[in-house]
Amino acid sequence: MAEGDAGGVRSGGAAQDDAFRKREQANEDFYVRDQEMQKLRALKKKIDEHKKHLEELEKNVSETMAQGGKK
Repeated sequence: MAEGDAGGVRSGGAAQDDAFRKREQANEDFYVRDQEMQKLRALKKKIDEHKKHLEELEKNVSETMAQGGKK
């Protein structure tokens, strides 16, 4: 370093910077996976609700058809 330079080299240098980037990328990946899992859980819940509704509709149709045949 020349006289008057205010900056210094951090200990660890590029290796430390690379480790920081890897840690940050891992944190971002975890966050994205967590968000995707929450979305998937919500979608699965909606699918289950729709299946239940469809079963109720099928039951109503079957009952209606059975009653129609008795008349």
